[in-house]
Amino acid sequence: MFPFKLSTTSYIYPDHIIPNVTMLAPFFDEIELVLFESEGKNNFPDDAQIKCLMNLCLHQDITFNVHLPIDIFLGNENEEIRSRGISIIKKFINQTLCLHPSVFILHFDLRDKNGQEAQDVETWRSRILQSSKEILESGIEPNRVSIETLGYPFGWVEDIVKQCGFSICLDIGHILLYGQDLKFYLNKYLPEASIVHLHGFQNGIDHLGIDRLPDPTLKLIFSHLLNYHGIVSIEVFSMDDLKRSLITLEEKWGRR
Repeated sequence: MFPFKLSTTSYIYPDHIIPNVTMLAPFFDEIELVLFESEGKNNFPDDAQIKCLMNLCLHQDITFNVHLPIDIFLGNENEEIRSRGISIIKKFINQTLCLHPSVFILHFDLRDKNGQEAQDVETWRSRILQSSKEILESGIEPNRVSIETLGYPFGWVEDIVKQCGFSICLDIGHILLYGQDLKFYLNKYLPEASIVHLHGFQNGIDHLGIDRLPDPTLKLIFSHLLNYHGIVSIEVFSMDDLKRSLITLEEKWGRR
C-alpha cells in the first residue's frame, strides 16, 4: 500500500522487547528496537534475546532498526562523560550488528546530563565531530548511522553529518513540536533521510498518535512521502496511539 517500509517501536505493549516484536512482526515491515537507556541490564539485549530476534527475522520476514541510547552526551565538555557515551554506543552497535539493522539512530544532544544546553555551539560541534570519528572506528558503515533531528536547527550539525557520511533520521514530530519549518525540512532533508519518525503531539507532549495532527499537516507530509522509499516508523509507545495512527494513515493516505 505504501512506497516505504512501515515500522513501529518495540514498546507498544507494556512488556519486554521479545513479546512486543513477536506480536507486532506479522503486521509491519520493520521494528524499531528502542534501547533508550544505557543503564541497567534490562535495556541491553543479552545473547539469548539476540538469538530470539534473529529467529524472528528468519521466520517472520521482519527487519530491524536500532534506536541507540539517548542518555549519552557526545558533545559534553567533560571528557569522561563523552568517552563513556562513545563506549556505550559502540557496545550497543556491536551487540546488535548481527541482526543486520537497516540503521542505527543516534542523538547529537545539545544538553548535558542535567538538561542544560551548551552555550558555545562551535565548541560543542567540535566535540560532536570528534565523538563521531571515534564511533566510526568501530567499523560500522557510516550511512547506517542515522542522526535524528532534535530541538535545535539541524543546520548546526548538517556539515558533520555529511563529513562523516551519516544519514538522517527526520523526526517529523520533533520538527512540529519545536516549531521548525516542516516544509523546509521535508524539501531539504527527506531526500537524504534513511528513516522518518512520524508521531503527533498535543499540549507540548509528543509521541502521540498522528490523528492529533491537522489535516493540512498530514496532507503536506503524505505528499512528500509519496515518493519516499526509506523507512517510516510510527514512533509511539502505546497500542491506542498505534491503532489511531494506523487508521489515520490508511484513511488519509487514500485521500491525499
